[in-house]
Amino acid sequence: MRVTLLGTGSPIPTLERAGTSLVIDTGNENFMIDCGPNAVYRLIENDIDYGEIEDLFITHHHLDHNAAFYNFVFTSWAQGGRESLTVYGPDNTDTLIESMYDIYEEDLEYRKDIYPSEGITNIDTVGLHDEFSTTIDGHTITALSVSHSIETYAIKVTDHETDKTFVFSSDTSKIPALTDFARDADVLVQDACIGPYDEEEVPEEGLVWEQYRTDSPYSGDTIYESHCSAEDAGEIASEADVGTLVLTHFLPYRDTDEMYERAERKFSGSVVIAEDGLELDI
Repeated sequence: MRVTLLGTGSPIPTLERAGTSLVIDTGNENFMIDCGPNAVYRLIENDIDYGEIEDLFITHHHLDHNAAFYNFVFTSWAQGGRESLTVYGPDNTDTLIESMYDIYEEDLEYRKDIYPSEGITNIDTVGLHDEFSTTIDGHTITALSVSHSIETYAIKVTDHETDKTFVFSSDTSKIPALTDFARDADVLVQDACIGPYDEEEVPEEGLVWEQYRTDSPYSGDTIYESHCSAEDAGEIASEADVGTLVLTHFLPYRDTDEMYERAERKFSGSVVIAEDGLELDI
């Protein structure tokens, strides 16, 4: 199993990090988790044939996790390799599909004269829930509802042939259920949104998000109730006894060196700072 992190950023757009998206290569098939901004471009950059992706999991309906959905569905269909698509997600996933058909009705009719209708008119949706389980190419995918500002699911992928396990936390605060869900995972890719600010990470030219030039860019406790810090991530990884912890979902201008050290103080295993395009062989 190979996992490619396409996007490792936050809702705040920067050139360095796309919105959240990742692809799991099972050996015979690719499937996708989340479809944040710039996902399609990262798929191309990483030489992934996304026209053959027939399964997409959306962990929650925040723009940094689903904003490239329409772009992905249209362009992957236009590539011509996809015969069907199943979208797994929380409530309102059906609405996402229906809105595409409503908004782009004339565009679809136009393009159906160029491309076959299969793969765009037959999109299926499946709801995620705590008892959810499905199998793709000998890999079982399960879900766990986590603690975020809206309905959100962590995803676990288990390879039956190798018994290797990968867990993606999605966006969440630190909860005991996630520790149990990630127990003994070989790799945990964990939300570590909350972290210290680094002035050296601010670009000298171009767009600068001034409100993120601080350790605490959000007022109140909202972000702390919905996300983890590097310390939280380290504690989850340690308590779950995972093999490798990958920190992701970074706000702009974070001190990732310090975040690495903070996670490492809590977790004795391997710690990795995620970057767009990072490949994890599991």
